[in-house]
Amino acid sequence: MKPMEGIKVIEFSNMLAGPMTARILAEWGADVIKVESVDGDIWRTQGATSLSPTTEAAHPNFDMQNLNKRFLSLNIKKEEGKKVFMKLLETADVFLTNYRVQALEKMGLTYDQLKNTYPKLIHASILGYGEEGPEKDRPGYDYTAFYARTGLLADLAPAGGPPIMTVVGFGDHCAAVALAGAISAALFRRERTGEGDKVDVSLLQIGTFILSSGLLNGFNGREYPRSHEDCSHACSNTYQGSDGEWLYLAVIDYRRFPEFCEVIGLPELAEDIRFSTPVAYYKNKKELVAILDKKFKEKPISYWHHMLAARDLPHEVLAHFKDVPEDPQVIANHYAYHYEYSDGTKTVFTNGPVHFRSVDSKSIPHKISGPIGRDTSAILKELGYSEEKIRSMCDDGDIR
Repeated sequence: MKPMEGIKVIEFSNMLAGPMTARILAEWGADVIKVESVDGDIWRTQGATSLSPTTEAAHPNFDMQNLNKRFLSLNIKKEEGKKVFMKLLETADVFLTNYRVQALEKMGLTYDQLKNTYPKLIHASILGYGEEGPEKDRPGYDYTAFYARTGLLADLAPAGGPPIMTVVGFGDHCAAVALAGAISAALFRRERTGEGDKVDVSLLQIGTFILSSGLLNGFNGREYPRSHEDCSHACSNTYQGSDGEWLYLAVIDYRRFPEFCEVIGLPELAEDIRFSTPVAYYKNKKELVAILDKKFKEKPISYWHHMLAARDLPHEVLAHFKDVPEDPQVIANHYAYHYEYSDGTKTVFTNGPVHFRSVDSKSIPHKISGPIGRDTSAILKELGYSEEKIRSMCDDGDIR
């Protein structure tokens, strides 16, 4: 039995953060019904964002956030569509949305508007900037509320250069993991109290939390952005090999510094007065960085990886996105997998961020989305609608 089996989630969201939260819950066994407008989630048309093809059969960019769901298309601005939506909530354990509060208010779908009618419902939401404060109603994307507002873009870039480049969904997916955990906790609380609850996360909140150490460092006076030479210490830094590739050296324990020096062929560094005590080592880090920069450029990164790994010295080769799905460690743990659509379109998907011993990670389903409203008729029949009524609602534009 999967952890969320028997839980029904009504997802009313677009783009990335909300849909990915629901996808995680679906992977854990929940019955997720994604409610789209008659025009569909706008992310269905954004394949170019990830260079993904968009064909009649294949929507890799959309499916990455929407695997293993059922799809219902409603016009909830119309009376019949709204009635269907409210009937869905009668059967639901969780209502998940990333619409802004003012939009939900107009539709009668805020927590305060629903809690008396659905007292056991978990109302879960993802916002850009939070529920309070002067900017609570601003539109928020992970580019803005997560990357830009938290210091990530400006202060993690090398000093003197432009802000770092982003990758779509980083903040959204961090928020999704957090909200999936929060929903689980709210459901556990409901088991004990019989009461529903409201849980929410914001992209600004997630970024602030994830970058806690950076905020603390900034508060304590560390200057950002930093240069390559202005690292925490020389053995916790990036170094480039003769092949142009990089590794991150993480020999953080000073007690292993002499061993590290021996491995790279510079045993005399451990006795050098500039680095022979922890105080001197930290004080003279820029000089040591210059020495290590020169040394690492003598050989390709594969050589240094072999040498360091043989002595179990912490480090990691900087990987490229294109290579990660082929990483033997990723494959062994089923973190990512290849998929081919019926029309021959090939893509790569990731599995969710958590493994359960009770769920075989090799057999997690990967049911793709299909067309807008793929399951509309079947879901309406579950709610008691007749074939005739469904046809009439379709003709009237209430459903698709």
